[in-house]
Amino acid sequence: MIKISLGDMIFTEAEKTFLDWDGLKVSLFSYGTGIRAARLENKEGQATILPFRGQQLWDVSFHGRQLRMNSLYDAPRVADHFLDTYGCFMMHCGALKMGCPGPEDDHPLHGELPYARYDDAWIVAGEDEGGRYIGVSGSFEYNRAFSDAYVARPCVTLHEGSTVLDIDMHIDNISNYPMELMYMCHINFLPVIGGRIVQSADWSPEAMVLRTSIPEHLRVSRNFLDFLKKLKKDPSLTETIREEDEYNPEICFFIESPKVDSEGWSHYLQVHPDGSADYVAYMPEELDRNTRWIVRTKNQEALGIALPATCDPEGYTAEKKKGHLKTIDGGGEVSFHIKTGYLDKSQVSGMEKKIQSL
Repeated sequence: MIKISLGDMIFTEAEKTFLDWDGLKVSLFSYGTGIRAARLENKEGQATILPFRGQQLWDVSFHGRQLRMNSLYDAPRVADHFLDTYGCFMMHCGALKMGCPGPEDDHPLHGELPYARYDDAWIVAGEDEGGRYIGVSGSFEYNRAFSDAYVARPCVTLHEGSTVLDIDMHIDNISNYPMELMYMCHINFLPVIGGRIVQSADWSPEAMVLRTSIPEHLRVSRNFLDFLKKLKKDPSLTETIREEDEYNPEICFFIESPKVDSEGWSHYLQVHPDGSADYVAYMPEELDRNTRWIVRTKNQEALGIALPATCDPEGYTAEKKKGHLKTIDGGGEVSFHIKTGYLDKSQVSGMEKKIQSL
């Protein structure tokens, strides 16, 4: 694998090719807002990453279809919090505290990672069992005196001929003391009317536990509360995305006891009316919690088919009471691996059969 460091001065508003490797291409540019971006391309599509701002996957498209959510933000902005520039395809959440803060919490929504200012960023390129690949990685150090200290090193890679991205997150506890960990990979697809969710989990109320608490930053209608009552008894009402269903402000399920294949992966699809699908896979052995998130309003539309995590997104105090907080020993480390992207009609058929056989 080769690693090429990125300097701030090489980004310009005019997009320029940085690496061209026989069908695999990396180009660099700055949005009009000043945010730096790196675009990974193969013959199937592209993925745009913000190397110095959260290492967010801002935009992804394959076979001419945009995968990311709809929002009021057509470009990332200079901001201190991700809610002021919200609309990415994927963001890392955590790592010390994560989720919607409750009345007893003092942490920001989803923690410090979603739009963190990265210290260093670089391009990677190499070859592995999946073939040749290109990617973007970086390093963010959190180091507060008399508190926690860690380094996060995410990486997004795209292989030749592939429509699925590999997302990795590596966290080193550089303190000599144990560190509490809360992490989520927040993947935001665009929900499609008529889209059908296929999952490596049952549709029972026991396997799809509805979140009935309402985050303090949200306001709800009577229709929404009525929909919650129905979903608590029958989560399968969300198996198909329907125009008439009330996903305003949002619906969340906690997916329990996910099924895995022979290699330990759990698989999730939104199958579009044209037969193609959005795709997420993760390993419950690494990320033992999983949230389904659906929102459809006039300002934003998003579908988190699967949000793999170490805990639920209920905030620090609630998750600590549930016993969901993890710990990294002093000088220890953890790594997580997620696959996400697009499957064409021929791939969907095989994946559905695989999921149904679990």
